[in-house]
Amino acid sequence: MKIERLDPARHERRGFQSGNAQLDEYLHRYAMQGQRQQVVRVYVAVNAVNRVVGYSTLSAASVLHAEFPPDHARRLPRYPIPAVLIGRLASDRTARATGQRIGSRLLIHALKQALRAADSIGVQCVVVDSKPDAVGFYQRFGFMPLQADGHKLYLPIATIQMLTID
Repeated sequence: MKIERLDPARHERRGFQSGNAQLDEYLHRYAMQGQRQQVVRVYVAVNAVNRVVGYSTLSAASVLHAEFPPDHARRLPRYPIPAVLIGRLASDRTARATGQRIGSRLLIHALKQALRAADSIGVQCVVVDSKPDAVGFYQRFGFMPLQADGHKLYLPIATIQMLTID
């Protein structure tokens, strides 16, 4: 498996089914539109025959100062804080059964991309608006809740820099 920027001429998306209709529809209908409009980057995990077995999206974002937990917020300026947004992350349900940890590999790839961005521009954290059933997945990587509902999570760039992510 390899992870690359989505290229519709090379990557087969038609058979992708994550089990979540919204995530599937995004990949099938809207992913390339977002890339063309320069609002998102779509990365796909592909197998040996370039069939998409997972994908993630990255874009720029900002987080309001008030959204951070008080202990983190007190160290930050009181204006919107720059962040990298993982807008979507999904793996094909058939591929998930193979034990390749596609979601984990896509998340690690996204964190590495965030580190690259933070090396060039100001980025304080990576944020994700998680599906309720995926909160535990992100928390295993150290993500913490931003809002009271617990679905909007963040991971500081400083924490990512300390991780060994190979």
